[in-house]
Amino acid sequence: MQGIKEIEKYLPFGWKEQAQEQKALVRGRTIKTPEQLLELNLLHLTEGGSFGVTAAYLNFATKTAISKQSVYERIQKSWPWMKWMTEEMCRENQFTMEKPEWLDRELVTVDGSEMCVCGSKQGDYRFHCAFDIFNFNYRTVEITDVKEGEKLSRHMIKPGDIALGDRMYGNIQGMEHVLAHGGDFILRYRTKGFNVYDEKGDKINLLERFKGLSPMESMSLDCFYYSDGKKRPVRLVAMKKDEEAIKNAHRKMIKKLNKQRGKTPSKEALELNQYIVLATSLNYSDDRILELYRARWQIEQVFLRLKGLYSFGDVPSKNPDTVKAWFYGKLFLAVLGETILKRECFSPKEENLMRSLGIVKLVEGS
Repeated sequence: MQGIKEIEKYLPFGWKEQAQEQKALVRGRTIKTPEQLLELNLLHLTEGGSFGVTAAYLNFATKTAISKQSVYERIQKSWPWMKWMTEEMCRENQFTMEKPEWLDRELVTVDGSEMCVCGSKQGDYRFHCAFDIFNFNYRTVEITDVKEGEKLSRHMIKPGDIALGDRMYGNIQGMEHVLAHGGDFILRYRTKGFNVYDEKGDKINLLERFKGLSPMESMSLDCFYYSDGKKRPVRLVAMKKDEEAIKNAHRKMIKKLNKQRGKTPSKEALELNQYIVLATSLNYSDDRILELYRARWQIEQVFLRLKGLYSFGDVPSKNPDTVKAWFYGKLFLAVLGETILKRECFSPKEENLMRSLGIVKLVEGS
């Protein structure tokens, strides 16, 4: 457990006691201490992958005889503990996003990502989560069949929440779900998500309204949509992208459509893709609406980092508790790496430790 002693100074205060408080450490013949349990989790996350391989590695490295089933049970029960340690490290190191002084509400961003089990060449399931940005709390962590779509109705919205979502969530059902639970929304508008109308009930041509915008200039539009035959208000906030962003957006759109359906985007879709268009129920200024939406990238970056640096997509099981343990364990590794980078100018010995934890890419890129 020399490696655990090396990283212990970076772990949050009370981490050992929380192993029992979070019911991760239960009475057993092989894994008896928080240090041993953390060692097991780190071995599983960085080297083992499968529960059988983790058991074999642990036996080889520490002469600890443990079965594949015991590893499975220990890992599965560890996710609340890994979640607690990750959140506490973020708070202690001020990795959490600071809430704007003018905002007195909570910001909840939702997202989903297609994942696969180790060895699979295609998506096996879809991972959904809702993240309370300023409290650093994952309200929803859900696993579904890959055919299940991303929708706001699967996430918990509390009165006063502001829900953020990308184009996949920009539909009438999602907006109605948020409003029904006393929240507000800022959602990326998509071309075929829903139509908007003026006060007289005439359909609005958005491209005609937006065409006078200069790069990085914004405007808002008060309009309406229809739900169950009733006219409901909605506000659109649009900002034209700069030339570089427009080129990147077009390239991504064409690549995505070619991959999914082998089709090319319509002229209208390409033109509308020159703008960031947000549908919202809030009356904040355009700048504030855009500022809040940019916070959505925090959860997007979590997915990118976990999938890129820490191989999060190669999940060892579809069991929800096992996937949560994998997710919070990978997030723990990412935050641990950031903590070490923030606090230390480390020695070659410490760099070897970082390599063993899979953090070397962060080291070399710093």
